[in-house]
Amino acid sequence: MSKVTMIVPVYNVEQYIARCLDSLLAQDYADYEIICVDDKSPDNCLAILKDYEKKYPNKLRVMENEENMGQGRSRMRAVSEANGEFVMFVDSDDYVARDYISTYMTEMKKHPCDVVTGGFTRDVEGKLTAHRAPGGAWSLLVYAISCGKLYRKQFLQAHCISFSDIRCGEDIYFNLSLFYHEARVRVIDYAGYYYYCNNNSTTRAMNYDSNHECFVSEIYDKFMADHDLSTLSEKRYRGIEYTYVANMINALITYGHGCKPKRMKEKYDYVMKDMQRRFPTYRDNPFYGMAKPKAVNAKVRLGVGVMMGLQKIHLDLAAYKLISLL
Repeated sequence: MSKVTMIVPVYNVEQYIARCLDSLLAQDYADYEIICVDDKSPDNCLAILKDYEKKYPNKLRVMENEENMGQGRSRMRAVSEANGEFVMFVDSDDYVARDYISTYMTEMKKHPCDVVTGGFTRDVEGKLTAHRAPGGAWSLLVYAISCGKLYRKQFLQAHCISFSDIRCGEDIYFNLSLFYHEARVRVIDYAGYYYYCNNNSTTRAMNYDSNHECFVSEIYDKFMADHDLSTLSEKRYRGIEYTYVANMINALITYGHGCKPKRMKEKYDYVMKDMQRRFPTYRDNPFYGMAKPKAVNAKVRLGVGVMMGLQKIHLDLAAYKLISLL
């Protein structure tokens, strides 16, 4: 049986952390450890973590950051201290099913790979909705979450794969790096990771004033500075290009509601300039379409397919302005 390290960065979640840890401690898989990283949390989290560490000294240990480092850097600090052959990330306001680790490890044993990807179940005030992961390498490109996945630690360390220092969207950088280094991926039809919709989380708090499109641009600036895309095949290059376009369209659609047409025009101009600068031939990407790529979920395909289709006939700005009024 291979050891698994569960990594939990902790910040300002005193009302949720016990539920998270209880679910991890209830696993039906025997050989695992839990590393919690207190990221200078201002609430009572550290005291709660210390109580759990005292109660479960052979299963759980606590690391304390000397300064607030953010989720990504906290995770990587724990990876460097992990005893497991495999690592999994869990957000401290989420929780998992009892067979969570064993389900992933069963797949890893059957089909040895670098990443096993599963879906998740969204928990909105107790209302549960399962979401399945897209197939193959697309699970790294357009399903850029680090939770709900099992990673081979040796692969992460051999390729120096880490999270960016950018605190919004660091998972995008991490997953793009996995794709760039051709991580072998297996996708399972399983949604035992429970994503709790915490209204106080960074993601939930974002709106049009957050300028999400600027975060996306910054993430891709760093990724493209750290990775030479000219070494990739045309197909893999276009895959990265597609996910960049998808993230920019998502920034305008998801975070553009209510910003009003004038502000949307400013955002749109920024995105178009950034697209042209970064991927001069992005309009020719062969993956655009409402029926493709088949591995990508319908919502993403629809958003990208429709907006890129409208761009060809110069009607996309009008559509974005309409969204800005909703």
